[in-house]
Amino acid sequence: MSAIEWRSDRRRLLIPVLVLAPAPASDLTSVSGQALVDTGSTISGITRRLADQLGLVGRGKRPLSSAQGEGQSERYLFRIGLTPSTEQGAPSFPYVFDEVIGFELTNAFQFDALLGMDILSQCDLDVRRDGRCRLSFG
Repeated sequence: MSAIEWRSDRRRLLIPVLVLAPAPASDLTSVSGQALVDTGSTISGITRRLADQLGLVGRGKRPLSSAQGEGQSERYLFRIGLTPSTEQGAPSFPYVFDEVIGFELTNAFQFDALLGMDILSQCDLDVRRDGRCRLSFG
C-alpha cells in the first residue's frame, strides 16, 4: 500500500494531486495542482483551468448542492493521480484512480481540485492532533 504524508495547517487538508484525462489509461500526461480533501463531498471536482489544460470536454450541467448553495455545475470525466511519499531521492510513480465524473469548481477557490468520497472511499485517512496526516491508497 502507498501513502502520502504531510502536515496540515489545521484549517483544511490540502495535498498535491495529478489530474489526468480519462483515456487512454496508458497516458500519464497530467496537470499538477493542490486538492482539498473533503469527506463531506460525495464527488470530486476540478477547476475549469485544469479541464482546459487537459482538453477535457464538458459532459453537461447538472444541479449541485454545496456549501455555497444550490446551482448548476458543468461535469467532467477525469482521473486523479497521487504520488506516494518516498525516501529522499527514491523514484516513485503516481497511483492513478479509475476515471470519475466530477464537477467544475469555480476558479475563485485557493485550490485546483477537490477530493470527494468517490476517491476517498478507496483510501484510509489518518489525521492526528499534532497536524500530521496520512492518506493511504493502492
